[in-house]
Amino acid sequence: MNQFEVVRVVSLRENRPFHPSITNLRAPEVGDIGMILEVYTQPEAAYEVECSDPATGVTKWLEAMYPDEIELLQSEAH
Repeated sequence: MNQFEVVRVVSLRENRPFHPSITNLRAPEVGDIGMILEVYTQPEAAYEVECSDPATGVTKWLEAMYPDEIELLQSEAH
């Protein structure tokens, strides 16, 4: 998966911490759609994913997600 690709949350690791803030109005939920903003390789593969309200553009949450938690929905490269 690459930067700016659209993904869906398919699972959440147990005991995922949630820290309310201006970029975290709520915790991620299975079924949420988001966009990869950053790709991490260390200390393990992960992706910074933003989920926003499609009607307003307001960020619902911004979280580091692991490969087993998300699936690719759409690729920019065709």
